[in-house]
Amino acid sequence: MAIVYSITNQKGGVGKTTTALNLGVALAKEGKRVLLVDNDPQGNLTAALGYTPGEQKQNLSKLLLAAIDAPEDLELHFPRSILHTEGGVDLIPANGRLADAAARLQVMRLSQASQYHDKGESTCEVVMASVIDRLKGNYDYIVIDCGLKHELLTVNALAASDYCIVPVQAHFLASEGIPDVLGLVKSVRERFNPRLKVAGILLTMYQSRPQLCQSVRESVGEIYGQEYHVFERPIEQTIKVAECPAAGVSILDYAPRNPAAESYRSLAQEVLRLG
Repeated sequence: MAIVYSITNQKGGVGKTTTALNLGVALAKEGKRVLLVDNDPQGNLTAALGYTPGEQKQNLSKLLLAAIDAPEDLELHFPRSILHTEGGVDLIPANGRLADAAARLQVMRLSQASQYHDKGESTCEVVMASVIDRLKGNYDYIVIDCGLKHELLTVNALAASDYCIVPVQAHFLASEGIPDVLGLVKSVRERFNPRLKVAGILLTMYQSRPQLCQSVRESVGEIYGQEYHVFERPIEQTIKVAECPAAGVSILDYAPRNPAAESYRSLAQEVLRLG
């Protein structure tokens, strides 16, 4: 059964999509069966793998709506909704239609009217889990890339996950957002998913020489290191990482000897050691 990871932070520009993509590819290169799930209406993960989000008619939105309206037919949608990419990972794509699914989930939350009930409570927060659970037998790892604007989509991802990884840009202002995401994780754990754990805090866009980055690394370790794991190797900031989305491939395929590629291989090894 697959182990499910969500990549999440409520701040933008911290490398969530880059981390989801490259962690997934790094795990695939270790011989693991990997599914990436684009859980962002912007479709950045879909685009980063070389697809045009708007052209993907079968996507995560279709699966979520099927899980709500016709769960008995959900299995029929999987073959058309999962893309087999050249990078060795499978992908459930997303585009702007995912915002419609998020709105539907919000209506469910407000109206408390759904066919999903647990002890009389609405379970709009676990619709994605009903999708992911049916795919676990086909993969070793499932990695969900979370967006920013639709918190209910992020809650759904966390409710479906075993672990979450919190990417944090190596900058003091970015690191200030850590308590918010940790608070959300705690809430989801208490209300919907008691198995959810924080796999670790991942420093991204790291430059080894500037004193500021080193100070942030030390600060994050001092503040959170006792309670949460901080991944051993920060993700190096290099121009090659920025070039990858245009090429539609991961840094491990675009520039396999780049320091950022080495960073993601290190991250994958830590993930593998978790189980």
